[in-house]
Amino acid sequence: MNRLTRLCILAAAGVLALAGPVLAAPSFFGYTGLVVVPTGEALDKDDYNVAVFALGLDEGPDLNVYAANVGVDEALEVGFTRLDPERGSGETFINAKYRVMSETTDHPCLAVGVVDFTDEVDSTVYVVASKSLFEKYRMSFDEVVSARLDVGIGGGQFDGLFAGLSAAVGERVRVSAEYDSDDVNFGAGLALNEDFRAHIAGLNGFDDIGLGISYSRDL
Repeated sequence: MNRLTRLCILAAAGVLALAGPVLAAPSFFGYTGLVVVPTGEALDKDDYNVAVFALGLDEGPDLNVYAANVGVDEALEVGFTRLDPERGSGETFINAKYRVMSETTDHPCLAVGVVDFTDEVDSTVYVVASKSLFEKYRMSFDEVVSARLDVGIGGGQFDGLFAGLSAAVGERVRVSAEYDSDDVNFGAGLALNEDFRAHIAGLNGFDDIGLGISYSRDL
């Protein structure tokens, strides 16, 4: 993990002075979301992102995560996640998310999705809704950055109710707290420029620490 962590930090430092919009970013396990939980957002058609994360785990080997997602239709996002532990064999998941409806001032956005479609470890189906908490949207870097609430339910890896809360701090930082049906996680994302975002997270109540960087773009 140490070498990958240094690469993430160096890549973030190299673009820190630039500015611009950032598309929806992946979670630490690939699919669009907060730290672990998915949100109702999905990549629009021809948008894509790639990411690399390093997780320092309190129990078990440290873990590197490689992910990529693409919007193949106006409301359909598909992608993969590669889990590569420092010891033992890795696994590759196929993920998909479909945005059933977009958010308006009257109703939340709603999405259904699946993690690990081919059941390599634990196939997980979920439904999640996301809604800004204030009627008036605030914009920064072409994104809605009002405080948002995400609530969903799933099986498999989520195994019940999950929820997340996120909000902007200043112009570039977005912080989040979530309950993934088992543990509480905290995260922060820093918009570095129009394409890059740096990520840091405390998982399982800060027993595990994650660092990473993602690149988001439209085709």
